[in-house]
Amino acid sequence: MVKKLHVMQMIDSLSIGGAERVSVNYANAISEHDDCLSFHCATREEGLLKTFISNDVNSFFMRKESLFDVKAYIRLIKYIKENEITIIHAHSSSFFTATIAKIFTGIKIVWHDHYGKSENVNARSSGMLKCSSIFFSHIISVNNILKDWAQRTLYVKTENIEYLPNYADLTFDDTNPDLPGQNGKRIVVLANLRPQKDHMNMLKAFIQVQKTFSDWHLLLVGRDWNDAYSDGLKEYIKEHKMEKSISILGGRNDTAQILKSCDIGALSSESEGLPLALLEYALASLAVVSTDVGECSSVLNGGKAGTLVAKEDERALANALIELISDAEARKINAQSFKKYVAENYSKSVIISHLLQVYRSL
Repeated sequence: MVKKLHVMQMIDSLSIGGAERVSVNYANAISEHDDCLSFHCATREEGLLKTFISNDVNSFFMRKESLFDVKAYIRLIKYIKENEITIIHAHSSSFFTATIAKIFTGIKIVWHDHYGKSENVNARSSGMLKCSSIFFSHIISVNNILKDWAQRTLYVKTENIEYLPNYADLTFDDTNPDLPGQNGKRIVVLANLRPQKDHMNMLKAFIQVQKTFSDWHLLLVGRDWNDAYSDGLKEYIKEHKMEKSISILGGRNDTAQILKSCDIGALSSESEGLPLALLEYALASLAVVSTDVGECSSVLNGGKAGTLVAKEDERALANALIELISDAEARKINAQSFKKYVAENYSKSVIISHLLQVYRSL
């Protein structure tokens, strides 16, 4: 009889974000297998994604308030031992918490690198990560740039470092969210308000779009930290009197329904790993325009399943959007091609099957 796998997905928070979604998707998918017990741990903060964790997943909130919160670590170690957890799949910066847990419990660590600034990965601060990597059994990277960096930099055998693409998992229902803009005339950008997502590039491009198509609306969906970056975007919208054409919706737990109510999905990032947003656009049958960064070209089949433009080129981005807006049939073909390509190349079943093989190999 094969012994059940007891695997914990670990992430620092459950706020809306790509790495956070992946951790929840993995936990949910693993719980569907009879030979597995699936656990999910948020170390520092819960959030909107908590509602997406399946009832079949054992959810644990560590409540860590500082890097060396002894009481929180005691809670975690006790939970790991009581539930006989043998593998922690640590996403992003939760690797340090997983490392401390390994020292006291002997669990195996799979570290998942979601670093969003892969184009500038050599400038990454990695001292603590390098030290912790001594304790890693396996590394999964969201693109080949990060895989190559890990093989050069971290203390894990080359054969135990791999690129594994993300997959998306959205549940659609018949509800229609109350959204600004007209049906059939919405562009959505699904990205937390962070500098590497370069929303300003999109704002500048959309202003050019508005000169021809003033009845279209831009929705920015993603966590808003109300910081200097966010303030700059809001000030720019106000200065250009675009408040009625651009809406910042913040983090939402009805993302699937929002996407289904839009027509074009866009990303204007200056840097990416493998953006989950693109895969979610495909599930929602959206035509797509994206900057050519990270694994975006791979997801869009080199531009055959969507439109790729150079980063930081608002004119190229605007022209690509205008072209799609001008041709409803092209949007339909774009969306169908993209959805088919993602279904064939970024399927949940293939990726989870491989992931379970990795776990069993440990």
